[in-house]
Amino acid sequence: MLHCTRFLTLLLIGLLVFTSPGCQTSKGGYGNTKNNNAKGQNKAQKKNAKKKKADQKKAAEKKTDEKAPEESTSSPKEKEEDDEETKIGFGFNIGNISFAGSEFQFGLSPNVAYRVSDPFAVGFMVKLDYYYFKDSFSQLKYSSFDIGPTIFARIKPLLKIDGTTPFMKGLFIQAEYEHATIARPYDEFGNINTNGDKIIGFRNWEDYIYIGVGASSGYPFSTFFSAHYNILDDIEHTREPFSYRLGFTWHY
Repeated sequence: MLHCTRFLTLLLIGLLVFTSPGCQTSKGGYGNTKNNNAKGQNKAQKKNAKKKKADQKKAAEKKTDEKAPEESTSSPKEKEEDDEETKIGFGFNIGNISFAGSEFQFGLSPNVAYRVSDPFAVGFMVKLDYYYFKDSFSQLKYSSFDIGPTIFARIKPLLKIDGTTPFMKGLFIQAEYEHATIARPYDEFGNINTNGDKIIGFRNWEDYIYIGVGASSGYPFSTFFSAHYNILDDIEHTREPFSYRLGFTWHY
């Protein structure tokens, strides 16, 4: 009996000694494993967050790069088209108005121009003049239309100069060449040719080179007044050397 009691006591002490360090080690190992798992999760979360942020940044850069070429190709093109549209201008002149005894004359000149630069434009116009005459001796009447295809150039030398007034900016110089077909009831000697109760007119081709100055107001729609002189004037020309015009222009 005594031997059994001692044996059980030693067995119990042995079990306590054997199991106690194991439990502490197991507990310590479990704690370390738990801490290591927490640290690993934190690192993984930070890594994922950085990766996500980097992916978002790359996606934003890619979107910007894809959008940029579209803007760079379309915007200049649209701007160029707008510029091309505004370089073409139109105009309408009223001129060659005269009353001289039994004669009356009235002219219209539609035109189109290309604006090479802001101050400088070149263009083409057609001068259409109506002429009326009544012979005081025979009381016969005569009327005709003159047609004058014309090329011209106009420059506003003060347009781009800083400090000038709007009136000064609108001053211009114009040069033009006209090859006109003109009909009149009399020849170069003043003789009137009649056929019964009708006057037979004389039609000739004449060349004119005009140099003129004028003042315009407003833009893109402008009104102007100008005076012009034919530097080729001689006794054989039908028209007077000076002419005056009132006109309207759009975009030049």
